[in-house]
Amino acid sequence: MRILQIASQIPVPPTDGGKLSVWGVTKSLVKLGYKIDFVCYRNQNNYSESYELLSKYCTPYILNVRTDNNILGAVKNLFSSVPYNASKYYRKELVEFIKEYFLKNEVDIVQVEHLHMGWIVDEIRKFTSAKIILRQQNLETMIMKRFYENQQNPLLKFFAKMQFHKFITYEPMICKKFDMCVMISKIDEQKLRSMNKNINSCVIPAAVNDELFNHKKKNTIPFSLVHIGHIDWYPNLDGLNWFVNDILPQVVKHEPRTKLFVYGGGSTKHYKIPNNLQKNIEVVGFVDNLWKHLENKSLAVVPLRIGGGIRIKILELLATGTNLITTDVGKEGIEISHNKEVLVANSKDDFINMILDYFRNKFNSKELSSNGQNFIKNNYTWDKIGYKFEKLYKKLFNGKIN
Repeated sequence: MRILQIASQIPVPPTDGGKLSVWGVTKSLVKLGYKIDFVCYRNQNNYSESYELLSKYCTPYILNVRTDNNILGAVKNLFSSVPYNASKYYRKELVEFIKEYFLKNEVDIVQVEHLHMGWIVDEIRKFTSAKIILRQQNLETMIMKRFYENQQNPLLKFFAKMQFHKFITYEPMICKKFDMCVMISKIDEQKLRSMNKNINSCVIPAAVNDELFNHKKKNTIPFSLVHIGHIDWYPNLDGLNWFVNDILPQVVKHEPRTKLFVYGGGSTKHYKIPNNLQKNIEVVGFVDNLWKHLENKSLAVVPLRIGGGIRIKILELLATGTNLITTDVGKEGIEISHNKEVLVANSKDDFINMILDYFRNKFNSKELSSNGQNFIKNNYTWDKIGYKFEKLYKKLFNGKIN
């Protein structure tokens, strides 16, 4: 079976949750014997190494397109019904590619990754009768709602609220055009279907690589905290700023030996380390082997207040046996519980008290670690996800889904 997979960016190296999610699906399908043609936007300067890696698994087509934010584009979008975060991806280069591709190729499945690329479905329908799937990594409407609700800048809050109302109409309209909309969590599927009950949908989550289960904790640094995540993704930046400015100072006040290690790519210009915490925070940035660095860290913090879908980094942290504390938003879509696989706090005071209690050994860290790893092994490996997609494809071909 041949699949055309369409994505908004090059998924390798898989340095963030979005890339990991797309790349994991590609590899799992190839492992099952599917032939993948992979088309995406460039969105980076140097991609020769990425092209070589992609070529080992699929036939890549990288279009010379960048989708960076710009103020002029945002202003023009005020007069459009299409949300700005989606309109950036409407590109003639992809339309031309689709036309030329289907003149020479036939496929069984077209799998579009992410709502922002969903607009291309109308063009695809002109050239093929193949089943077309949209795979959603988040419910964008919910992300934008939480973004505007947490925004303090009045002008940005106004713009974000406008975008949210556009998504309310736009997202279900696009999803309805596909033969199947694959959501990453049950919560996202329920919310999507509440927007339009006639959308064909199912749930297939993301997963983790098996090698993560091999990491073992050793020589743990006492009172160490760790934050991971690409800072250019606003929900990560928002959570980190909240933690550094509102939570960490009080933790350090009660336990001065506390140290936060910050890992991940993206620009650091949008957040500042308070002068009184200079000795308590180390910004490490991007590293080649993140999980090796985390083997000696005590507790991961995932203080997300904005988000949708599921957080792959939480799945990965649990797979490595790392204890973590997060919010209800952070664990949303993942059936884990407070003081079983993770610690859950939603307010500043809850975060402060739980971290201090963790430092005082009031939680069973070994039991949390074991429960978390077992949960991931039983539910979130790429082999299991690949088989779920295969089962979906067979249903589509057998006409069991209208």
